[in-house]
Amino acid sequence: MLCCAIAACAEPSTKGAVTPEPSGTEAVVLTVAPTSAWRELRLDGTTDLPDGAVLSYRVTHAVANELPPSEWPAQNLMSDGTAVVLDGQYGARLNTTYWPKGSVRVEVQFPIATQPTDISTRYGAFGEALMGDNITVLGSSKVVTAADTFDWTR
Repeated sequence: MLCCAIAACAEPSTKGAVTPEPSGTEAVVLTVAPTSAWRELRLDGTTDLPDGAVLSYRVTHAVANELPPSEWPAQNLMSDGTAVVLDGQYGARLNTTYWPKGSVRVEVQFPIATQPTDISTRYGAFGEALMGDNITVLGSSKVVTAADTFDWTR
């Protein structure tokens, strides 16, 4: 399990904003704990983000990086999607029926996906209010990332 702690701080609005200004300094925690159950990969995690925050995930089997897609032993070796926070938790399930043994990387990020208005107001539409050592800058966006790499054995 990987845990990222981030401090967020807001800048005051300079133009007549329709939505409230982002809140003050706060800590954001995001964890991911992938587990397997038969032919399914479960992505479960915890966070202190508010209910309704949308997290983006991406799962990549090492074979997807080593071979061209025409030579993959299965067609689902890369997957991405979103999960919504509820009561400090989120989760997703992926089909792994044809996965070979090998290394798998899981990344969960916030705020890549479009967020509800109250979440965007609090953290910024592109994570502008996020600050800290565990922030990844992607173009003009700041994101919190929780990642894990593990050996898939079925």
